[in-house]
Amino acid sequence: MDPAALAEDLQKALLGVLQASSQDSGRQNPLAGYLLHRLRSRLPPYLWPHLQREAPVPGLAREKSWDVGLVYPGGPELPPKPRLLLSLKSILRNPSGSWPNRLDDLVGEVSSVQMLFPEVVVGYVVVLDYGAPTKRKGVEQYPEGDELAPLYDRFKAGLKALSQRQPPLWAQGLVEGYWAIEVDTRKNPLLRDPLRTAQEGEGFLDALVEALRQREPLLFLGQGQ
Repeated sequence: MDPAALAEDLQKALLGVLQASSQDSGRQNPLAGYLLHRLRSRLPPYLWPHLQREAPVPGLAREKSWDVGLVYPGGPELPPKPRLLLSLKSILRNPSGSWPNRLDDLVGEVSSVQMLFPEVVVGYVVVLDYGAPTKRKGVEQYPEGDELAPLYDRFKAGLKALSQRQPPLWAQGLVEGYWAIEVDTRKNPLLRDPLRTAQEGEGFLDALVEALRQREPLLFLGQGQ
């Protein structure tokens, strides 16, 4: 698909996310819909019915609804088996206080599911707003220029360190890949670099699907169990 068309579709999805209430549990659904569409183009059609938003998946501590999940039915007396999961997050307020918590949350949510399903492929998608305000003494203060860039660089360095789950490094808490979507809500269009961001998203999904293919090749032969 043409990168320019992908960037336009992504921009529309992001507008849907940003216009939703921060209290809306389905706030990430527009972005999840974009990712579902792009994943379907990479997966065998017989798997499409098992690809869903808000996919409930058991974890060691508790069940969690993942924003996007390829969850294949289990056998008799066996629970459904997650094959590929995506966690969608955003930093739209108080970035200096949010990014360390996002890294800690990622390790926790991923470890919980990997303890039960160590073969699952996990990707992390985060929207980073370079115009995100910080509330100080009851007043929202907006950044000037690119002053949030060093902060987000540290956050992305942390994500890169966690995105190396491949042989021989199978530690719990790591993921197979991440995609940082950089926007600036002070500007139009929202995306800081639309074409590059869309292409990075395609590479991110390609890498996840390739990891799934290597781990469970029978799924791509129509013989998934």
